[in-house]
Amino acid sequence: MSCRIAVFPGDGVGPEVIKEGIKVLEKAAELSKSKFEFVKFPHNAEYYLEKKELLKEKNFKELESCKAIYLGTFGDPRVEKNILDEGIINSIKVHFDQFINLRPVRLLYGIDSPLTGKSHNDIDITVIRETTEDFYIGAGDRVRNGKDTFKHNISNPLYKLRIDMGLNATKGNEVSYQIGILSKKASERAIKFAFDYAKSKGKKKVTGIHKPNQMEDYYSIWKDAFEEVSKSYEGIEKEFHSVNTAMMLMLSSPEKYSVIVAPNMFGEMMTHIGAVIQGGFGMAASANINPNGISSFQPLHGSAPNFAGKNIVNPIATIWAGALMLDTIGEAKSSSLVMKAIEAVLKEGKCRTQDLGGLNSTSEIGDAIVSKMIDLCE
Repeated sequence: MSCRIAVFPGDGVGPEVIKEGIKVLEKAAELSKSKFEFVKFPHNAEYYLEKKELLKEKNFKELESCKAIYLGTFGDPRVEKNILDEGIINSIKVHFDQFINLRPVRLLYGIDSPLTGKSHNDIDITVIRETTEDFYIGAGDRVRNGKDTFKHNISNPLYKLRIDMGLNATKGNEVSYQIGILSKKASERAIKFAFDYAKSKGKKKVTGIHKPNQMEDYYSIWKDAFEEVSKSYEGIEKEFHSVNTAMMLMLSSPEKYSVIVAPNMFGEMMTHIGAVIQGGFGMAASANINPNGISSFQPLHGSAPNFAGKNIVNPIATIWAGALMLDTIGEAKSSSLVMKAIEAVLKEGKCRTQDLGGLNSTSEIGDAIVSKMIDLCE
């Protein structure tokens, strides 16, 4: 029986990098004697401009029959960015309660980091970010003149919340606001995922992130949840760092970190720093995960419309995202094979795209990784 994988090639360079990702996944399936059925969805900027449609209920029903979701890149100058992000990526995340963003920050052998003196032995971090709360719940607005009232309804699988508030701006002045929410249950499940992940991968330390000064009361619920959950995981070292310290150490001593778990906003900051120190966004894979449901996988980089159709963009982030998907759906051996092939190609240094100092094409990288997978199995 085949495993159904939903595929959204997306915009810009998305179709090109997804093509290489699928090429690698198909070879992984062939070598492991398994089978994938790729169900392609047309939803992207072009589809939206033509149909004025994003994802509908019937689309979600079809997605529910799939094991995982493989995403390309989204973004087109003709469409306001929030429309595609909210109507496709975020709607998938919300519908399937993908409350974890997982980002491997790993410097592969043969890739230079901008951090002086740091090698592949020094940068091997997994950043786990809670994605449903904090300052990303959409409870914000702007008061341009005088008094105004606002209502925000927050709803997720854990709770429902209604916020009623009024603001009175001095005449001739403008103010804006953004409300953050943290809950005990959402914090606990994200932190538990981080410790479970560390345990399953043989990681020896988990670092929790918060902001102790100025925002101590707000982030205290996160810290309390970390301390409570960590009690159940003997044998794993636990520590708590302020986000200020964590970002400095990411840039000076990344070897101090193994697994990092952070609230939404700080987690996003740290994953973007991570992408830079591991060799750039062409190397940065990402996963939005529901450990008990359907998860989605994609490169961290954008659609790069100026490079679309030129066959020059690095597909490794997308292929790496495919490896994350294999691991998540129970194909750990295939996932390991893909990663070993990526590392072997990079270590040889013969096949590289422009961002890595080479002249090879997107498709040539995919072909090289597939060829290396075959060699590793012989």
